[in-house]
Amino acid sequence: MKLKIRSLLYFFCSFAASAFLGAFLAPSQVHAWGGRGHNAICETAVFLVQNAELQQLLRSRPHVMGHLCNIPDIAWRNLAKEQTNEGNPTHFLDTDLLATPIHSIELDYGKIVVDNTGKKTRDGKEIKSVPHEVGSVWWRADQFYRRAVANKDTLASANAAFKLSKTDEQNTDLPYNKAVFSFLTNLGLMGHYVGDASMPFHVTSDYDGYDKGHGGIHSYYEDAIVASFDGDLEHRILIEARKQLKAPRPESFLKPGSVIEKMRALSEASYADIDKVLKADSLVKPSEVKDEGGKKIRTPADRLPAGQNFHKMDALAVKHMARAAVLLSQFWDQAYVDVGAPNFQVYRHYQYPLTPDFVMPDYYEIKAESDTAKK
Repeated sequence: MKLKIRSLLYFFCSFAASAFLGAFLAPSQVHAWGGRGHNAICETAVFLVQNAELQQLLRSRPHVMGHLCNIPDIAWRNLAKEQTNEGNPTHFLDTDLLATPIHSIELDYGKIVVDNTGKKTRDGKEIKSVPHEVGSVWWRADQFYRRAVANKDTLASANAAFKLSKTDEQNTDLPYNKAVFSFLTNLGLMGHYVGDASMPFHVTSDYDGYDKGHGGIHSYYEDAIVASFDGDLEHRILIEARKQLKAPRPESFLKPGSVIEKMRALSEASYADIDKVLKADSLVKPSEVKDEGGKKIRTPADRLPAGQNFHKMDALAVKHMARAAVLLSQFWDQAYVDVGAPNFQVYRHYQYPLTPDFVMPDYYEIKAESDTAKK
């Protein structure tokens, strides 16, 4: 049931203000950072990339990367049931359901599935399907990284002397054009899930704050507060991101490691900030959860409008989105190295990744009857 509520609200948040959601559809887990936040994270990451060759490719395409980073929350939310059943839970990881410190969570998803299937959660519920009930955002980001670097042989064949005719420049079927397009598309899609992990309420089973009397906090923080920024959102994220990069003691997710290790460290940092966000949430009246005939009835908290509470939350939101932008830029730089440091100077193709095809998760077994194991 919880997953169904999440999925429904993911869809409705694209068309309604978060205040409406908080009042009528709570509890919610809407898009992490909403469309504006995800776009800002990925556009900012473009200007944090260090490799000059990759910079040249990306700096004329920040709008493309921002668009791609929103695809999983927009185009992929309105697909067939067998796709949304598998895709929707890849946006979060309820780390507290795994009953181990975040930094000690297993990196092998298959082992997590084996070790936790059938186990009891803190509220006594049995985990029937780890992928659908616990989530898998770290491995989803890693999947798109692996897809991005899969065309190494094709891209590596392009060297400094590589030339394309005017006809070949716009040839969609040319292997080089297809490989670069795939590289860009998968890097952008990856960015969505990095952004998800930077949002504190995407790493906890109390994803909407009801356990602590802050019901409705999810959409309020990630959407209403973000919507209250002026036109300087990307600039503020960029300044904070560069500050994080220059810090004498870099955050753990910026230290060497695999994609999954870095995503785990990002989630740990996000989880540690949950209480800071709740403290900044100016409540008029706490939320309530009542049991009526075995059914939980949730009443969201009464809180100040986002515009009035913005000054207490804006710096936190910027810090969280900047973390995602910094880490994403590092992933992109490393992907360029891992794909063979190809020559992008001859890429002139105008193809736009308007609606990339949905990609099924490839790091766990997808069962035909998986929809029977939902929350």
